[in-house]
Amino acid sequence: MAGYRGAIWAGSQIFNGLVETDQSGTIVPCLAQSWTVDPAGTTWTFSLRTDVWFHDDPCFGPSRTRRFTAHDVQYTFERICDASTKTTGLWVFRTRIDGASAYHEATKTGRSGRIRGITVVNDSTIRITLTKPFAPFLALLTIPYAWIVPREAIHTYGSEFARHPVGTGPFAFESWKQDVELRLRRNPRYFKSDSVGRRLPYLETIAVTFLRDRKNEFLEFIRGNYDMVTSIDNVIAATIFEANGTLRAPYDTLRAHRAAAQSVEYYGMLLDTAFPAARQTPLATNRLLRQALNYAIDRHRIVTYLLGGRGIPASYGVLPPTMPGFSNSVRGYTYDPDRARDLLASAGYPNGKGLPELTLQLGNSDKTAAVAEAVQQMWREVGIRVNLRMIDFPQHLAQVRAGDLHLWRTSWLGDYPDPENFLALFVSTYRSPNGPNTTRLHRADLDSLYAAALHPARSFEDRAALYNRMEQIVLDEAPWVLLYHDVNIRLTLPSVHGFSLDGSDRLILEHVSKHPVGLLSRNQRSAF
Repeated sequence: MAGYRGAIWAGSQIFNGLVETDQSGTIVPCLAQSWTVDPAGTTWTFSLRTDVWFHDDPCFGPSRTRRFTAHDVQYTFERICDASTKTTGLWVFRTRIDGASAYHEATKTGRSGRIRGITVVNDSTIRITLTKPFAPFLALLTIPYAWIVPREAIHTYGSEFARHPVGTGPFAFESWKQDVELRLRRNPRYFKSDSVGRRLPYLETIAVTFLRDRKNEFLEFIRGNYDMVTSIDNVIAATIFEANGTLRAPYDTLRAHRAAAQSVEYYGMLLDTAFPAARQTPLATNRLLRQALNYAIDRHRIVTYLLGGRGIPASYGVLPPTMPGFSNSVRGYTYDPDRARDLLASAGYPNGKGLPELTLQLGNSDKTAAVAEAVQQMWREVGIRVNLRMIDFPQHLAQVRAGDLHLWRTSWLGDYPDPENFLALFVSTYRSPNGPNTTRLHRADLDSLYAAALHPARSFEDRAALYNRMEQIVLDEAPWVLLYHDVNIRLTLPSVHGFSLDGSDRLILEHVSKHPVGLLSRNQRSAF
């Protein structure tokens, strides 16, 4: 169920997966020390570490712990596919691992058995067979649903496992007082060491405090009661940051960590005229009009004055700058109101004459409303009239997926660090409701390039080149009005060392220490 940020941040201290990403976004070994894939691109064989132990816990009986083995991988993945768990992560394996879908259906009626495509070769080797080649399979294994759990803990704690988690990670569960504090303690058996051979992690304890008021959270932080805060209230952000994103005095003694998020904010347009909403305006059938909408937006002004530097203009392709495969050779839309007016005229609407008023729908959010009002004014300046409509986000999202809107605001946050996760949004196979292609774009050339990039025999560079070609086609087709990429920001006290931040928004604390350098701190307190 770890599909939201707070759970992922806490869980990433407790659990490990077969692989993980380093700060550059490269997939590196974790519980698996190496792997191979067969020439057909469907059978992956993982060689596992033999020096990994689960956290000390009564669920293991008198021994209090045991080694991690391939049977734990099999159990974990089958648990994700078991219908009785009602996990939100079923999509990870169901259609990808051979036999996973059949196993899921069997468990609905209480039957057991095994997933055909998962084979334990021995305690330190596991083989996974896919239904078809899927090059980003390793990237898929970096997400929380692939964290490894022990059978004993699930059987002992049952539905209370979430309140008594047991894993192999750098920190073990100590206590949790809901909505007050979560405490984790150092795992003395953790299998990782630093570059000079010191066993990780450095910290003895992590205390996570939950506050609903982010203003109070920041006040407690600057008083020294927290070592780190992971969110900043928009109202007070202007007093903390300059327009360019740097810290203002007196806060410039703090440490600000910034990284472009692996996300993109955009306005989508419905292109399938089989839906009544797409027939309400000429957006679905007029590519020049869609391009004009893109050229009319000053993204730099939005990022600077509305976001306070906490964003990056989406002036290249679909991929965020921190996503592996990003290329600045993919040229997107810059602010060019004259070009927008020319395109509008070529589209048949000189200065907007004859163009019906568009309706842009948003979820209820002060931030998205402020951006939309600025965009509304920019479009008005070139002759495009747009009405703004705001509704509750769950209803908004349901209408987007149902094809009830011709123009809407949404965003995409990468599930795993591979460009496939973004470019799949433009593949006809995944047209909503069967997937995330909510614009219902359907182009054979995009489908062909996407399919060609899925075979793991291709180098990542070759795959990235195919995805970049897809991006250029998407930019020309303009099913989206690209806005900006979010920027992740964390603030730490000057005494905190070793903290790093990347575009995946992970919270990695195993290398973090506090003054004096080289000594272990008894405690690090942070506010999620």
